[in-house]
Amino acid sequence: MKLITNEQVAELITTADAIDAMRLAFAGIGQGAQQARIRTSAGPVMMSSMGALLPAAGIAGYKVYTTINGKFHFVTVLFSTADGKPLAAIESDTMTGFRTAAATAVATDHLANAKVETLSIIGTGTQAHSHVPALLQVRKFKEILIAGRSGQQQFAEQVAQQTGVPTRAVSIDDAAAGGDVVVTVTRSAEPLFSGSLLKPGAFVAAVGASKGNVRELDDRAIARANALVVEWKPQAQQEAGDLLLCQPGTFSWDQVWELGQIVDGSSAYARQESDLVIYKAIGVGVEDIALSGLVYRRACERFGW
Repeated sequence: MKLITNEQVAELITTADAIDAMRLAFAGIGQGAQQARIRTSAGPVMMSSMGALLPAAGIAGYKVYTTINGKFHFVTVLFSTADGKPLAAIESDTMTGFRTAAATAVATDHLANAKVETLSIIGTGTQAHSHVPALLQVRKFKEILIAGRSGQQQFAEQVAQQTGVPTRAVSIDDAAAGGDVVVTVTRSAEPLFSGSLLKPGAFVAAVGASKGNVRELDDRAIARANALVVEWKPQAQQEAGDLLLCQPGTFSWDQVWELGQIVDGSSAYARQESDLVIYKAIGVGVEDIALSGLVYRRACERFGW
């Protein structure tokens, strides 16, 4: 069994690679099986795990991670589905940043209007930084708005320098109202803004909240949505607080699509230009194991394993 470090992951794959891997993973999601996230805690320490079986790719695996004082450390263990033997243990802090933003990019590519001008990023942490280059892979933006509770000016200056796209720091309300694509990547436990601010035709990716008792979007945003999309409905029905905390009658789970259905074309939803579309992400096992498989294959090629 091999060990692949965070530094090696960064050398082996690019943002574009991760997006391609997520597109393939969701297109073929029905061919495998997933294990929903399991959380176990003892005092201040939480350990979580989730996994997937991907026989078409010849791999299976689990991502396991700890959370202590709000800090995460991730490891993925990968197995062969041919003989069951362990293939690799992969440090997955770097890879988690890749996969979350890549999944959002796939959702954006399929669900946002083709012609957009303004990207709004609400949040200034690691995932916010990962999302900017990923979204620029699937849409051309004339302007980027950065909002947050700290560090937004510095982040905006960094984005402008790295991307060449005019970028400015704004209030959270202005970001919500101004974005054709709005991405929320915060640890907020309460809604960040009024859903009435979102413009018709916007695509919203709510990525930050991954527990059933926290949310970034309010009932008004969810009620206004012409389409609601999640990665995997069984896990979303346990962990998607943006949906679970809504008042009864705000939406119906029968009207919620899975991203795999959007990618493979099996959904009945056809976007209209003025539709408000919301993608609620929590992170699912197929994303981690699909990208881990790519990392392992690249490592075998690079190191002659």
